[in-house]
Amino acid sequence: MSDPAARPCEPDGTEPHQPEGHRTADDAAPHEPEEHRTADDTAPHEPAPSDEVVLPGGNVGGAVRVGSTVRRRTGPWTPAVHDLLRHLAERGLDAVPTVHGLDDRDREVLDFLPGEVLDVDVDVLGEERLAATGRWLRRFHDEVTDLAPGRRRWYFVERDLEPDELICHNDLAPYNIAYDGDRVAGVFDWDLAGPGRPVDDLAFLAWSAVPLFRPVPGTDAAWLTRRLTVLDDAYGAGLGPTRLAVAALERLRTAAGRIEAGQAAGDAGMLRLAEAGEPARTRTRLADARTRLGLRLDTG
Repeated sequence: MSDPAARPCEPDGTEPHQPEGHRTADDAAPHEPEEHRTADDTAPHEPAPSDEVVLPGGNVGGAVRVGSTVRRRTGPWTPAVHDLLRHLAERGLDAVPTVHGLDDRDREVLDFLPGEVLDVDVDVLGEERLAATGRWLRRFHDEVTDLAPGRRRWYFVERDLEPDELICHNDLAPYNIAYDGDRVAGVFDWDLAGPGRPVDDLAFLAWSAVPLFRPVPGTDAAWLTRRLTVLDDAYGAGLGPTRLAVAALERLRTAAGRIEAGQAAGDAGMLRLAEAGEPARTRTRLADARTRLGLRLDTG
């Protein structure tokens, strides 16, 4: 895998709280797919409404738990995402949900991944968990380095990979991760996966997991520097704490613009983010982070 610092994932994510995607103004609003089952997929038994438990988060698409599975809305990006998850399963990557096809409502059916999911507005990852997450991200990127999906429809774009790109998660944050002790036990919300540059996956993780998006009482610049270094070293990026922090702010600045563009285009998911105060909230947090970090960056 080439130096990730030289290949800074395509900016696209939300700020912490928002576990789903952000489209550009050029992207058409998603339409429900006609059918995404492969020949060996069998539609799981349709649950009664009383069997469904609404899961937290999901401001863009929503998700419900049914027994040992999770059901989520689909879109034209779903076939590509399911192929990605199957590829990762074949490679033996840990913490990835198994695809079980679609149910009778054309919702995707994936494994429910048990474990502890943190509240990023209150909790702070321990350094062992932070390092474990950085190592998991590197393993994921390594397993897709040779994946050549061709021209596919992803949430944000329909195209092939560009030189030095790979398929990124694009929303890797503690609210999309289940932990078992210090181990990454599950990574979910793969809807936003698509072409990108690895350093932006790492930068988004830094924004939400170090964290950079909010001040942590009782900490100082040395604490932030150490945690940025822990994440950088665990992934093996070689960026250093300042370059990683700058990459995080740049990524979220672009994300805020994409939320706004999606809202202007009438995307239903982006309009739901407006109800949560986006993109104004992210832009306010960016300005605050720039001041706290002492970085000169136009946060837009």
